[in-house]
Amino acid sequence: MIFAPDAMAGRTILVTGASSGLGLAAARMIASCGGKVVGVGRDQVRLDAAIGGLAGEGHLARICDVSDADAAAALVGQASSDAGGLHGLFHSAGEGLILPARLTKPANVQAVFGAAVNGAFGLVRAAARAGVMAPGSSLILMSSVAAHRGRAGMAAYSAAKAAIEGAARALAVELAPREIRVNALAAGGVQTPMNDRITANLADGGVDAYAAAHPLGMGRPEDVAAAVVFLLSPAARWITGTVMVVDGGYSA
Repeated sequence: MIFAPDAMAGRTILVTGASSGLGLAAARMIASCGGKVVGVGRDQVRLDAAIGGLAGEGHLARICDVSDADAAAALVGQASSDAGGLHGLFHSAGEGLILPARLTKPANVQAVFGAAVNGAFGLVRAAARAGVMAPGSSLILMSSVAAHRGRAGMAAYSAAKAAIEGAARALAVELAPREIRVNALAAGGVQTPMNDRITANLADGGVDAYAAAHPLGMGRPEDVAAAVVFLLSPAARWITGTVMVVDGGYSA
């Protein structure tokens, strides 16, 4: 691993969606760099297994459906109290959707926006309160290259991720006086269970075509986790209000 084993020492990071996929990969890398993790998920058994397998000690597991903004806000406040303060947040939880616009119903839109956008606002609302996040903290909101490059059937998902990026820019300005940085991370196709579920709905040959659109091939969860650790670390102290693209060349 390129990061020093103490690169995140003394820092406690809240990670949503920590029981699988990108959230789990990030939690593992944070822990392997000496950081403590407050892992958030909806399935107690899966979350306990994920957090129990992290390197180091002092990690916490918290159950919460972050699509409820009020519940997400309460979670951050309580987690900060339990952990003795927070130094960062990676909001990875979200729902995927590939569905033609003509078949997309309000419930579909609400499901996609719920965890991604509602959750982000609940988390950040609490993070912005005095005493919750330490000075120098970093907030990372998960986006997608779907916000930058259109694909049929992804209107609702793309809209949710575009909303995340707009919010990150405004929040970066709003929270800068508090010494809190806010960035979004736009990933391309990464080999995760969620990506498998999404691409399973593609027509014959669609999966191969999607993979071929990434000049460097499909990504691994660790590729995104490395970007997360960098943005969380003091090495990124002068980076805020940006969208970091990690997509294997998909949007080139």
